[in-house]
Parts: sequence; C-alpha cells; structure tokens
Amino acid sequence: MKGRRRNVFCVALVVLFALGAMLALDVDHLGAEAIGRITNGTPEAIVVVTRDGTLGSWRSSGSSGARWQCGYFAVVAPQMSVLDPTPVVDWASGPVNPVRGEFYMLGCTDATGVRVHTRYVAFDPSDPFGGAGATERAVDEARRRLELPEPLPRVNPSDSQLVGLPMWMWLEEPWERIWATASIGDVWASVDAWPETSLWEFEDGSKIWCDQGVAYDMLRRPSEQQSGCTHTFSRSSMWSSGGVEWVRVTVTWGAEWTSSELGGEPLGTITRSAEFPVRVVEAQALVR
Repeated sequence: MKGRRRNVFCVALVVLFALGAMLALDVDHLGAEAIGRITNGTPEAIVVVTRDGTLGSWRSSGSSGARWQCGYFAVVAPQMSVLDPTPVVDWASGPVNPVRGEFYMLGCTDATGVRVHTRYVAFDPSDPFGGAGATERAVDEARRRLELPEPLPRVNPSDSQLVGLPMWMWLEEPWERIWATASIGDVWASVDAWPETSLWEFEDGSKIWCDQGVAYDMLRRPSEQQSGCTHTFSRSSMWSSGGVEWVRVTVTWGAEWTSSELGGEPLGTITRSAEFPVRVVEAQALVR
C-alpha cells in the first residue's frame, strides 16, 4: 500500500511540473518575453487597449502601423500552486480597466494574434505601457534627440569660380561620431552616428563622392596642396537661372544603437543635405 501511494505521489509531481512548464511558456512572471516573435523582432508601434477604449499608443518614427496590441488582464490567482509560481490569468474575458497600484498581467499580441510579450506588473498611469517595448521606445527617443549637424560646405575660390579651374570643396563641421541617450524606466538606450560619405551634385548631372574633404590653405602654394574632392565647371553660369549654378551636398551618417536590455544593432543610414549657389565665369582673353 505504501509503495502504491509513493507511485501516485510521484506521478502527481510529474504532472504538476509538466503543467507548470507548459504554462511558463505562455506567461513569464519575471516579465520577460513569452512565446512568439513579431516579424522584425521589435515592435514598431504599441497600442494599449482597455475594456472601454485606448489607454495609450506609441509609434516609432519609422513605423508603418501598429505591431503590438496590449492590454491589462485580470489575475485570478497570484500563483498556480506552491510548486508553480506562475499567475493564473483570465485571458478569455479580455483586457480590463486597470486601477492604479493593482497587479495585472500585461499581455501583447502581434499583428497575427500571437502573444509576444507578457509581464506581471502593478498598473502605473504614468506608464500605460507597463514597460512593454521599453528598449524600442528608448531607442526611438534617443534617435529623436540625436542632433546631426547640417552640412556646412566651403569652396575655394570662395567668390566666383572660373571655367576650367578646379573648385576645391570641403565641409567645415567636425567629421566625428556623435551620440544621444534616453531612458524608459530602468531601461536606457544610446544611439551613435558617424559621418560616412558626402555626395556633391551639380546641375550638369555630375556627382562626386567624398569624405569631409581637405580645406584649402591660403598660406600655402597650390603646388603644395592636393584634394580628391574637386569639381571643374565646363560652362559659365551666365545663362543659368539667377546667373548661378546650384550645388547640393548630402552627408550620409551610419547609425547604431545599444541598450541596457539588448545588444546593439544597426539603424541604417541618416542623411543631411544643404544647397548653395556658385557663380561661374569665363576668363576673358587679352588681345593686343
């Protein structure tokens, strides 16, 4: 009889542990992501809904639409059992109207309806998202704070250009890495950007790719200087609109982010552009 009771008890423990493991896949009481992933790995937008309507929404600067829909769900019991601390959640009744300080299970689904994020959290009206997408929101805020300088183009000669004479071109602003940081709760993110190339475009269709370029030194002889960022005009701007040729320069910046929660990833490229006029004249031949 004692051996039979021991066997029944062992089977019950196995069933409880298996049930607990299955539930842990759907709900992580520590607040980490649960099963499922959205297509690009991070939310581009979050909408938090309640029983009566929308509680809050966020959309990143590069988002094309909502990706996560979240809600606060009632917790039937703080834990499944002594052996399984996973909260028991009433998912079937849908999201509730949360009350400040009360604990709920915040659940988020992606566009396909797959639950991609769960977190057991006390509701705080100052953060309706309950920490959901904190890394992505911090990255987006840091990117918004990133102050990339506008290009400051300089040329030599500084006044009028001569047909057939190379025009030196360079950028005056520092050619260096810059960064910005932001935090959402305990999560922080940093966005770094660095200049990669400058593209100079001319009305005749010419294009020249450079870096910062080399500033022309008026105190040195021309034979002592050289630059790979020059352009030679083949015609006068006399007959152009306003009597000038317009030059457009675009600086391309690389960018990446890092955070306290996740490793860094590239953010693609960011561009800044400026236009300026150039007067081009032809040297007059001297006839005796």
